Amino acid sequence: MADRCDIAVIGGGVMGLALAVHLLEAGAGDVRLVERDTVGEGTTAAGGGFLGDWAPYEQESAAARYGRAFYARLQEEGDDIGYRSDGMMYVAAGEAVWQELIAWQTGTPLSAAEVERVTDGAVPADNVRGGVLISDGGQVHAPKVATALAKRFRAGGGRLDTRRPVTAISTAKGRVRAVETTAGPITCGAVVVAAGAWSGALTRDLGFFLPAAPQVTSRVSTEPLDIPGTLPLLFLTGLTSDEPGGGTLLWVREHEGGLLWGGTYATFPRDVLIDAPVPDRLDELPIDGVLEILRIAGLGALVMPALARRSRLRIKHGAPCHTPDSRALIGPVPGVEGVYVLAGDNEAGITYGPGYGKALADHITRGTPLDQWRPDRFGDRFTTQRQVVDALKAAEAASVPPA
Repeated sequence: MADRCDIAVIGGGVMGLALAVHLLEAGAGDVRLVERDTVGEGTTAAGGGFLGDWAPYEQESAAARYGRAFYARLQEEGDDIGYRSDGMMYVAAGEAVWQELIAWQTGTPLSAAEVERVTDGAVPADNVRGGVLISDGGQVHAPKVATALAKRFRAGGGRLDTRRPVTAISTAKGRVRAVETTAGPITCGAVVVAAGAWSGALTRDLGFFLPAAPQVTSRVSTEPLDIPGTLPLLFLTGLTSDEPGGGTLLWVREHEGGLLWGGTYATFPRDVLIDAPVPDRLDELPIDGVLEILRIAGLGALVMPALARRSRLRIKHGAPCHTPDSRALIGPVPGVEGVYVLAGDNEAGITYGPGYGKALADHITRGTPLDQWRPDRFGDRFTTQRQVVDALKAAEAASVPPA
């Protein structure tokens, strides 16, 4: 019996799952999602789960608003995804970073005493200069989101294949023919590549360089520490003011009574996947970055004492993919009819994923334009992931937020 579908989605992270759910809702027909591992096991497993809006574009802001409403609806309808709309707070450890923070970040400035009150004492007033509270921020637990979306996808009639690695996309006469997998081909009328760090290899075989660079990040979680469930997501800034660029920014949130934290470190293995093969599982990556996060957490304990009480630590690695202009890559892959890509999360796939998924589903089923996110908008400017990283660093250097 032939293995076929109308649309195949490659990748079972939050972005791929959100797209698959929206395709079903849009009446796209027989939708098949194919995942090399289990759902939510790639970069989603290392997701911080915070909801904000950092991009200076209305399309991204609309996607962020849609995402918050989408997650709220999931929670209200009985899917426990850990959704909370209690805001997020940037906390300044010292005077210099405090002045930079209030000049750069929009939100409500808080005194040190107000920071202590809002965090229920988790961040004592004596240890900080102040904070900025962004009230429309929120948080979810990324792996729980993946589980909830997979359940909805199946309930809506979608077919989900896990532990079925995709090896290639085959074409005939300039059009997609099938998704080739280790368990045989799946004939399809259209395919969406939403495989995160693995996406570039699939599009490269189709003759298109995907201008997205995977950069390693890691998250750490602890056993229960009696952390209050009302704690907003925290960004601890100015912990290493003597280091270049202010050092590693530490984000911290409550999860099941314990702490979940991580940071965007610049040390090895941040760029180990640039222009290199991506391993089958991200837990095979080196832990040097985790050691950097633990070092920064040690300094963060001066601001948030609970960070010193860590034990029974659990670690997850991710490889979010960055683009030269920090905007997503969504739409048709040039040169091959019926192939689309959903990529370039820019370390904010949880925030924007549902909005991006809806946008691409609308494009595929109704022809809604996606010009602002076109994958080929850079032309031939980039041919390597190192060039993408260099362009991103140059853009960041032109406008550096406090750290």
